[in-house]
Amino acid sequence: MKIAIDAGGLCAASGQRFGNYIFSYNLIQAILNYDKNNYYALYSLCQKPAELQMTGLSDYRILLPRRLWMKARVSLEEFLQNSHVFLALNQAIPLYTRAKIIAFSHGLSYRYFPHYYRDIFFRMSIYLGEMTRRADAIIVSSRRVKREMAELFSENKNVHVIPFGVPVDMANCLNSRRPWGNKAKYFLAVGMNHPIKNFQFLKKIMTEFPGYKLYMVNSATRAELKNLYADASALLTASHYESFNLPVLEALSVGTPVVGLHSAIIPELASYVNVANDKYDFVEKVQKVLKGEGVKFDSKTIVRKFSWKHYISELTKLYNNRK
Repeated sequence: MKIAIDAGGLCAASGQRFGNYIFSYNLIQAILNYDKNNYYALYSLCQKPAELQMTGLSDYRILLPRRLWMKARVSLEEFLQNSHVFLALNQAIPLYTRAKIIAFSHGLSYRYFPHYYRDIFFRMSIYLGEMTRRADAIIVSSRRVKREMAELFSENKNVHVIPFGVPVDMANCLNSRRPWGNKAKYFLAVGMNHPIKNFQFLKKIMTEFPGYKLYMVNSATRAELKNLYADASALLTASHYESFNLPVLEALSVGTPVVGLHSAIIPELASYVNVANDKYDFVEKVQKVLKGEGVKFDSKTIVRKFSWKHYISELTKLYNNRK
């Protein structure tokens, strides 16, 4: 089968490779590594990232111009190539394609907190409506998002939950975990600098821990981030909404405990995280972590359970399924 992929998410600047880039890169690399039965055409707006390893069953295509890229340029490519499946990684769907459409929803934060997304609310709402109308299958990363989709679009029954895998660069450092006694006296918060992340809450929390620093990271190389995770006393997260929260999985995979507000933790990760209901509970959970009394977890179990190989196995099952 010929599979087309919207690979535009690979075009983030090197210091801004969070969220969508990490998902896009790891998913695409996993597809190329684990699916040897299908041919993949990657549609992109930029040069191929150096770290992406292509195979003989794939092709990286830079489609220009950028103007009306999805609706015009990608649609033209689909008309010429006649793909069997189109993977809409960034929720947008081309105006024309005869392929089966598998769309990936990255959550509904803009629906629940529209005042934080005034600049993109209209565009994202259009994407969402078109996705629910036209996609043959929709993939979400947690049971939370599937429930929300069911509440908003009760007629759409073809929503599948496939949790993300541990990013490859984190999964490959199992032998470099820092022993608890070697943790540095700082906490880490990772993500884009956006009100939905609720960093102000974390700043208030820090008044209870005068001997510790809070590093809020929204621009770093992956190598820098890996070391920051490994040395941190804990990852703190207080987002108003998360559809998955990759930094939680990344921190756990390198042996760093996580304290998070309930709103920031999806059900699939809750059993590995110190989940708090409010400010006072959050402070108490951090204090327990610093005493070594927090939720226990095993990094090897995390890496094994949250696997991109499993993700691709579940994804490819959908290629031949119809509505």
